[in-house]
Amino acid sequence: LTDTRESRWLPTVMTAAHDKTLINAALGLDSWLVMRHGGGFGNGDTAPEEVNRLGCYYCNDIVAPEDSTKNRTLDQQCTVTRPGLAPIASSMAVELMVALLHHPLRHFADAPKTGSGDFSPSTSDASAGALGVMPHQVRGSLVSYTMMTPKVPAFRCCTACSSSVVDAYKANKMEFVQNVCKSMDGAYLEDMAGLTQFRLDAAKKLEEMEEADWDDDEGEGDW
Repeated sequence: LTDTRESRWLPTVMTAAHDKTLINAALGLDSWLVMRHGGGFGNGDTAPEEVNRLGCYYCNDIVAPEDSTKNRTLDQQCTVTRPGLAPIASSMAVELMVALLHHPLRHFADAPKTGSGDFSPSTSDASAGALGVMPHQVRGSLVSYTMMTPKVPAFRCCTACSSSVVDAYKANKMEFVQNVCKSMDGAYLEDMAGLTQFRLDAAKKLEEMEEADWDDDEGEGDW
């Protein structure tokens, strides 16, 4: 549990590099997230491409971590939360950690595909351990008093747990972290992870789709 979004980046990289368990708790004004990261790239007997890793805290992002407290109000900085939020999130984090430690695969345990709505999920699920199913994420809201358990795969261009970032960290830890911190716009990390090229490819494909739609519209007048 850390205070800002960007402060979670280095612990995420380190746990991926050293293949350690990480339980992440994040608080908003009236919502919370508890999740387990998918670990590193396996041990010596498991090749990286053979491991079906779960995503980390940054796998849904298409930008590098940045200053999340600049030009934001207190509630947008997640500094102010509702009084019951922290105890709920922390208790969920503890339960997830204990359940994970009792699972034979530890942080490589798969997550159930069901997202929400089951008060008594089936313990026959392949991801289930001694204490029940092993969700990847638990997201809760005090506005609607609901919870959901989505499963998110690892992103190949993630700025924290992708192989390119982890390899760069292992090669020269101090120099890599210094270069990331010096890059105020996040370009260094985005280039390293492949996000820059990913966005260029996505923009190109979008242009191709728009051109194809335009050609189809022009053809309709021939009838």
